[in-house]
Amino acid sequence: MRGTEIRQQLRNQTLQDLLTTTIKTVGDRIFPDDMAVLDLEALNQIVNSWRSTHAASYAQVLPNSGAIAEGIGAGNGIAAGDNQVIEVIGISMANAGGAPINISVQLGNLILMSAAIPPTGTPSSEFGSLLPMTLSKGCDLKFIVTGGTPADFSAKVAYAFRVS
Repeated sequence: MRGTEIRQQLRNQTLQDLLTTTIKTVGDRIFPDDMAVLDLEALNQIVNSWRSTHAASYAQVLPNSGAIAEGIGAGNGIAAGDNQVIEVIGISMANAGGAPINISVQLGNLILMSAAIPPTGTPSSEFGSLLPMTLSKGCDLKFIVTGGTPADFSAKVAYAFRVS
């Protein structure tokens, strides 16, 4: 593939869909000759547009992006998508059953915390130094019930998106 095809390869992508890996893998090297000037300008515009969208506030929380994910069941959680970074602000877990539930809070397969949640809807929020927590694609926050009745477990997660 010649460097002159860069514009064609990236033309139909939105800035939301554009990944840094795309910029690194599309096309050959571009040499600064007369034939490459348009491609250099096009690539420069793409990089500047992506930079102005993603690096404007240098990993700060995006205004008006806060939300609470409720009703998270056993084995589920929240995950970031492409070009997303999520800052977890708070976590609350509850047990609707009559017996304790043992829970493992995980980032992927990495156990962050294991705890027992007492019965009858007593909420739990014992995360201390774990919050705020940053999630990126590939690091999903999951709640795994290791003892007790999984159907009795529920969680809420307060989060906001950050500039990636």
